[in-house]
Amino acid sequence: MASAIGWYGPLIDLSKASSHVGDFVQLLVFVHRSTPVQYKVSKGGEIVRTDIQVGDDTRPRFTVSLWQKQMGSLAISGDVILLQNVKVARFGDLIDARTVSCSSIVPLVHSYELMVSEDVDELIGNSRLGTAAKEKLKKVIGWVKANELIIRNQKQLSRNWKVLEVGEHKDCTSISEVLNLTCSCKAIFLASVGEIFLPIVWRATCEIEKEKMFISWRINSKDDGGLAEDFICTGCQLCGSPLELDRSKHALKQNSVPLYCDKSSNRLHVVSLIYQPFMLYLYDESGSLPLLVKNKAAELLFGNIPAERVYLCLEANLPVHKSSSKDVPETHYHAGGPQHGAPAEGASDIVSPSGDEMDREEKNKCHGSVDFHFVWFVMLKMLLQQGKNSPLGFEVNVDPRLDRESGRYEMVTATMPCFRNK
Repeated sequence: MASAIGWYGPLIDLSKASSHVGDFVQLLVFVHRSTPVQYKVSKGGEIVRTDIQVGDDTRPRFTVSLWQKQMGSLAISGDVILLQNVKVARFGDLIDARTVSCSSIVPLVHSYELMVSEDVDELIGNSRLGTAAKEKLKKVIGWVKANELIIRNQKQLSRNWKVLEVGEHKDCTSISEVLNLTCSCKAIFLASVGEIFLPIVWRATCEIEKEKMFISWRINSKDDGGLAEDFICTGCQLCGSPLELDRSKHALKQNSVPLYCDKSSNRLHVVSLIYQPFMLYLYDESGSLPLLVKNKAAELLFGNIPAERVYLCLEANLPVHKSSSKDVPETHYHAGGPQHGAPAEGASDIVSPSGDEMDREEKNKCHGSVDFHFVWFVMLKMLLQQGKNSPLGFEVNVDPRLDRESGRYEMVTATMPCFRNK
C-alpha cells in the first residue's frame, strides 16, 4: 500500500514519534483543534502556518505544523485524518511533526459521523485503506468513542448573548464564549499559552526567518541569538506603539508612526525601550484565541520586568565589539518633534538616556545584581512549556470592529489563579 499511494515512510503510532526524528512518517490521528497563525501587513493578511493538535490511541496530544496554506482547510477539529509524508522534528525537549512540499492530508471520518454512528465497522468500511491503516483507524475511532468528552468539546456553544455595554466586564467560562462576544467589553477567562508570534517584517525574511517568528521554535533551538533584540524596540511606554520608522510601519494594527499618544494626559509619547507588539496564542478545550500584547501588558506577562532593564543587562554582558546599543533620548515626542519636559501622568520612572549620557555605573548594575535578561528568558521559556503549566487568568479588551489578527482581542492583565481544594 505504501508504494501505491507514494508513502515515504511507515505508518506509526504517535507514542513512537521520538524514534523517527528526521524521518518521513504517516500519521492517522484525531484532530483536537486547528490554529491558523497569521499576521497583517500593508498588502493584506498572510497565513504563515496552521498548527493542529492531534491525538491517537497511544498519545492523546501531539502538535503538527502545516506550512502549506491549502492544508489548513482540510484539518478540521473533530475529524479523523491521515497525514501523509510528514517529517518528525525535535526542538530541545519538544518533538513535533511538520509538512513539506510532498506532504498531503486525507480526511477519513468527519466529526458528525463520529457522533451519529455507533457502528465502527461501518465507518471503517467507507475508507479506502490497506489492512494496516484500517486496523489503526479502528483503534483511533475506538479511542475517540471511549472518550466521549473529546467529541462533545468539538461542538460550538450556541447562545443568545445579552447586549453588552462598552466597558462592561464579562466573566467567560471558555474561549468559545469570548469568540462569541459581539460588543465592546472586557472579557475575563482562563486559558493556556500555546505560542508567541513575533512579526519580524521590518527586514527581509527567508524561510528560516519565518520560523524565527514563532518563539517556541527559537526557545527550544540551540541558536537563540538576537531574541531580545527582536523583542525590544524604541517606542512609547504608555500606548506601546513602536516609534522606529522601519518597525512601526509594519507593526500590528498600525500603518505609520502614531502622532499622539492616546494613553497620555498631555497626548505626548513617553519614549523609551519597549516590547515590540506581538501575538499571544491561547487555547483551552473549546478553541484558540490570538491576543494582541503591547508593552504594558507584556511587562505583566514577563513578571513586571520592563524592556529597558532586559536590554541594559543584555548590553552589559555583551563584549564591546558586539554591543549595538539602542540610543533612546529622554524626551516626549509628538508630530512636531521632541519636547523636553515633565513626564505625562502614568509614565514610568524608567526613561532611557542616550548611549553617550549613560553612566558606566548604570550599565554595570547588572554585573553585581539581578541579570534581568536571564530572568526574562527563563520567564519566556516557562510560559511556552505547553501542556505543563496551569491555565492563567486573562483580562482582555474586546473590540469587534477589528480583525482577530489586528487587535480584536488585546491583553490588559494576566494573573496566576489560586486553585484550592474545598
